[in-house]
Amino acid sequence: MRNHSRRVENYTTAFLVTSGVILFMVFFTLAATKGFTWVLLSAAIIDGFVRFTAARLDVRAG
Repeated sequence: MRNHSRRVENYTTAFLVTSGVILFMVFFTLAATKGFTWVLLSAAIIDGFVRFTAARLDVRAG
């Protein structure tokens, strides 16, 4: 008896939207508790990390 596997559903968009909402809530919580400066600083650090990781992967890809 053979079970043919089907293609799995693509949940990438749902994951990215959910991650964006959670990140927004984190920044909003930081702004409410620590002030707007911490939000800008956190966003800049995260952006720098993402850009650094992307550049590193791009160099490895050749």
